[in-house]
Parts: sequence; C-alpha cells; structure tokens
Amino acid sequence: MKIRILFILILSVNCLIFSQLPCPLKSGTFILLKPKPNFRPYEHPDETRDRISAENSQVISISNGKVVKIIKSDSDYSLILKNDMENFFIYSNLSKTELKVNDTIEKDQLLGLANYDEYYASYIMDFQFWKKDQSIKVDLKCIKPD
Repeated sequence: MKIRILFILILSVNCLIFSQLPCPLKSGTFILLKPKPNFRPYEHPDETRDRISAENSQVISISNGKVVKIIKSDSDYSLILKNDMENFFIYSNLSKTELKVNDTIEKDQLLGLANYDEYYASYIMDFQFWKKDQSIKVDLKCIKPD
C-alpha cells in the first residue's frame, strides 16, 4: 500500500512540474505538425516535438541548466541544455545565439533568436524535451492553434 501511495505522489509531482512549463517564445502559438507530401506509411511525425510560431524572435529558456551541445547546420542552430535532473531541453531553428558549450543558463534567460519563416510570416522554432534518454511530450503554455 505504501508503495502505491509513493508511486501516485511521484506521478502527481511529475505531472505538476511538467504540465506548467512556460512557452519558449513570448506569445507563441503551436503549429500543427503535418506529414510531408511524400509521406510514407512507415514514417511518423515526431509527436514529442513542438513547433511554435511568434511575432517576437526571442527564444527564452524554460528551465535552469547548462549548455551541453550546440549544433550548427547551414542556416540555423540547435541548443541542447541539461538540467540538474539529467533532463534535456532542445531548442532548434535558431538563427543566432551568443551561448557557448558549458554556459550556465537561468530560467527565462535569452537563448537566441528564432528563424523567420516566409511561409508562416512569423518566427518559428522547434522544442523537444528528453527525460534522460527518452523524448517525452510536455504541455507548454503556448497558445493552441484554431
């Protein structure tokens, strides 16, 4: 019986912590991820990744942590932050960042600027949360699309 109560308490604390995460873009709105036109039945869109749009390009951290990796592609950056609980926060599609690996990050700190997308006529960034080695869908306080 004690184990069940402990398990329920851990789950409820976990739900409270992760159900109230702020949006990484101010006044951000979710963009529904749709399969590509050449979608194949065995390919599934990653439902743990959130695509967010906003009129403001500033991407802010939703948690304290440390920069463990910065990935630079042709036109954008991806930041991987790790917090004290060994969880990872991945912010992708940034056009600019001044951060370096091993920088300590505070919650609500500016991480960089999101890329502007002509199709959506707004700034777009992608966000993903990993609990240790598994990606998990979290509830961000971003506006749901109509």
